[in-house]
Amino acid sequence: MTKESKNIAKIVNTPLGSLIHVGEKKVENIKITYTKYNNLELERKEINDLSKFINDTDDKVKWLDIIGIHDTNLVNKICQSLKVHPLVIEDILNTSQNPKMEDYDDYIFLVTKLMYFNEEEELETEQISFILFKDKLISFQELETELFDGILCRLKEGTNIRKNGADDLLYGLLDAIVDNYFLIVEDIGEKIDTIEDELLLNPKKEILQKIYILKRDLIYIRNSLWPMRNVISSLSKNDYDLIDGKTIYYLRDVYDHVIQMIDIIETYRDICSGMLDTYLSSIGNKTNEVMKVLTIFSTIFIPLTFLAGVYGMNFRYLPELNWKYGYFSFWIISIIIIILMLRFFRKKDWL
Repeated sequence: MTKESKNIAKIVNTPLGSLIHVGEKKVENIKITYTKYNNLELERKEINDLSKFINDTDDKVKWLDIIGIHDTNLVNKICQSLKVHPLVIEDILNTSQNPKMEDYDDYIFLVTKLMYFNEEEELETEQISFILFKDKLISFQELETELFDGILCRLKEGTNIRKNGADDLLYGLLDAIVDNYFLIVEDIGEKIDTIEDELLLNPKKEILQKIYILKRDLIYIRNSLWPMRNVISSLSKNDYDLIDGKTIYYLRDVYDHVIQMIDIIETYRDICSGMLDTYLSSIGNKTNEVMKVLTIFSTIFIPLTFLAGVYGMNFRYLPELNWKYGYFSFWIISIIIIILMLRFFRKKDWL
């Protein structure tokens, strides 16, 4: 069970539009960064007074980045001031959402998933939500990351992103989120290579556990990428007034990246299934080798047991019992039998 699914019970049987934060509190203090820019200038700063964003009528692109969504009153205040639908507010606060997109005429609402490996090499997820207006973009993050540093550098350098609207900024952020999946997939590929080497050399129970963890992570990534594919596909169909025609071509490139990663994930899933079969075959072969050695020892001792049984009988008259060299001859015969049987096994390539 994923961490998100464990929190779904919080919203069971609650009215639609309820302000309930579903998820973990990942930051102590909420950080609000306000960025506005045009082709000539850029201004970026942290703010506490939301009216600076809400009432700003400058002819510039405005980006409000909110890190930390556990304060339901703050999220509600921002959204209500921009006349955002209550169901959108509920989806922002519910971090168990799958990636999706909804068009509300005046704005477009998107939910995306960011994935990364923590220090314990466990797959973690963060929900990032966007609300796109004509000249405004609001992003809601659970915690602060370095994911958007590249976008900030491009804004400071005054590249083409400064010449375009808020939809191009949204494209850049979505592209950064999707490209981050390549890093996750690359990391999983390296883990698969390592496990394959261990599997061929010495299959252990720990390897089986690693394979199952990889399969679970791959399924979880695939379940996030498939709805992300639908989101990017919808945005790239040029059906929305808020998305400029020039941005459509870039969104199609992001869509191609998502398709490429889905194909890689499916390939890795097949490899993991093959590794499970290889593990079971290796364990079976290892068991067969052990049984083979035990069978050879048992077969060698069958004639020796027969001889010992014959001369261990309690008959009174056994000719060899009173023979001076009887004991010595018994061992000579036993050794000859062992040597002949070993040569026979080697000739048959059983050893």
